[in-house]
Amino acid sequence: MIHSQKPWFDAVPWESVLTLNRALCQAQKMESLHNSKGLDRARRLWEKAGSRKMSLEQACEICHECQELAPFTFNNGNTFAAIGRTFVEEYLKMMPPVEAQIIRTTICHYIVGLIGRRELAQVLRHFESALRPVSRAGHDPVAPPAPARAPEQPAPA
Repeated sequence: MIHSQKPWFDAVPWESVLTLNRALCQAQKMESLHNSKGLDRARRLWEKAGSRKMSLEQACEICHECQELAPFTFNNGNTFAAIGRTFVEEYLKMMPPVEAQIIRTTICHYIVGLIGRRELAQVLRHFESALRPVSRAGHDPVAPPAPARAPEQPAPA
């Protein structure tokens, strides 16, 4: 999952980013205000990422860069961190809660600039085996299939 290339932003068009920021602001009884210069630059960066396939680290980097452009006056970091957190939620369902929270927190802290790329990579690498996608049948879809067994031959008489 960490190195697999996915279109992380397919499910999150720019309009969803604006909607999320509005919702976060409304929950705190604040007006959703924009920094027009940062808003336009962040929108262009977000839309450029679009359906492009990239690694999880690259997707987190896009969120971090957009957050740095400060398109929102309020809940700027919270907006992009919340989106970055959603990238891994499906993978975290089968993990122990403490480990899942470490990964969520690390991603959010990276996006808002509290930790660097090296720390993000270290945590993701540490939990790499636990972050493998698991199919509904409980098998790792990335793992090669087990070799087929040859049918047993009856013993010669």
